[in-house]
Amino acid sequence: MSSPGKELRLNKIFAKDKKTLIVPLDHGIVSGSVGGLEFPHKTIDWLKKGGTDAFIATYGIIRKFYKCFEDYGVILRMDGGPSDYAPDMEAMDLMCTVEDAIRVGADAVITSTWLGGPHEARTMASAMKLAAQCDAWGMPLIIETFVSSGIEPTVESVGMAARIGCELGADVIKTYLVGDVEAYRQVTENCFCPIVILGGEKADDELSVLRWTKTAVDAGAAGTSIGRNVFQHKSPQGVTRALRAIIHENASVEQAAQFIR
Repeated sequence: MSSPGKELRLNKIFAKDKKTLIVPLDHGIVSGSVGGLEFPHKTIDWLKKGGTDAFIATYGIIRKFYKCFEDYGVILRMDGGPSDYAPDMEAMDLMCTVEDAIRVGADAVITSTWLGGPHEARTMASAMKLAAQCDAWGMPLIIETFVSSGIEPTVESVGMAARIGCELGADVIKTYLVGDVEAYRQVTENCFCPIVILGGEKADDELSVLRWTKTAVDAGAAGTSIGRNVFQHKSPQGVTRALRAIIHENASVEQAAQFIR
């Protein structure tokens, strides 16, 4: 059973329908100045106008631009380490504490696990230890479940990684979308906490993000946590409003697309 602290904080991330539209802004901790995030406060303002529910951000962004996050859920990225220049991008480790998250006013924290790679055991152990610390402080934990570069993201591998994240103590899972609605239900139905899907690399088709979201929601996902395909879209505000229509208003892809045409 969740603590009052967790419930209150999760209510800033999830709307009353138990769905959420999260936009991650934490790419700079790996890549530096990313297109669309050169001026974080401007991007945040555009996305708020589109109807974002919550943001994932780094310690530095939250500390500098905290006023931008008033009345919105804010999720602190807890892990990192390697940059785009590093030989091993999976060698991530925790860099913040739950106390740090409380200090900057975070409503949840997020860390990553890597299934099948050399850092599998370490990242999973770190995630479980963080889950216990989050329980002690009433802080929700999101676990982002990746598969290693040597593992193909299939319904089976993604479902396994997501279920392990639940077993480690996640309150929310962030993971890949794979397959169609029927196939992805195998992932959502075998997890006992909400799933939000990630977006990955920027897609050439500007409507891809809408189709991904519709598939995920129809398969039982609680929403999205998509970054580059939102803040690097030709209309960040429009695509955010379109995603909101699918997630919270049960709109079709065609209906939602009107917001970006």
